[in-house]
Amino acid sequence: MIKINNAEELANKIDHTNLNNLSKKEDIDYLVKKANEYKFYSVVVSPYYVKYTKEILKDSPTKLVTVAGFPLGFTTPKAKKKEAKIAIKDGIDELDMVVNIQALKARDYYTVAEEIEKVKNVCGEKVLKVIIEAELLNNEEIVKVSEIIANSGADYIKTSTGMSGLSPKISDIISIQKTAPQMKIKASGGIKDIKTAMRLISLGVDRIGTSSGDLIVEEYKRISEKH
Repeated sequence: MIKINNAEELANKIDHTNLNNLSKKEDIDYLVKKANEYKFYSVVVSPYYVKYTKEILKDSPTKLVTVAGFPLGFTTPKAKKKEAKIAIKDGIDELDMVVNIQALKARDYYTVAEEIEKVKNVCGEKVLKVIIEAELLNNEEIVKVSEIIANSGADYIKTSTGMSGLSPKISDIISIQKTAPQMKIKASGGIKDIKTAMRLISLGVDRIGTSSGDLIVEEYKRISEKH
């Protein structure tokens, strides 16, 4: 069981996220402000806001993350590779790519493996997280895609885009861990409170993706002060 000793340790596990389609520059400013204030590990923004965010992060240790194939995942390997190239050129530190769920459902495992390998080759030493949208998969599919990702060179398996609003299932996390114990895991989707975040971290999740990072850390501080 992983233990969190203070608010800074908790914040360092959080990818503070704004992928709202209606976000404006002032929303990104606020995201970065909170990331700097709480010392979150990273901020996650849309490809459109990467250059802007890079500029306002220039004096900050906070990492910059964007997405590819987001949110449905059914673009071609060639398209995702191009997205990755642009994102890296624009200055990202990490990339969260949605797996081709249609290909996975069709048992077209070659395409699933091909796209991950192509994108990881572009990313090189930069971190690649592969989003599997676990809430749309049965256990057999979670096991299979975890196997593919583990053999592809990617760095993380990420549970969800967060579009469904559902929080990660413990059973899905355990399935990923049993299938690919060497892989790091990023849990995301509907993580809005400290209870959910701590439950996932205690399971061994390495990173938490949430748009509620500030609220989670503040809740942690309030609980800590009572003890």
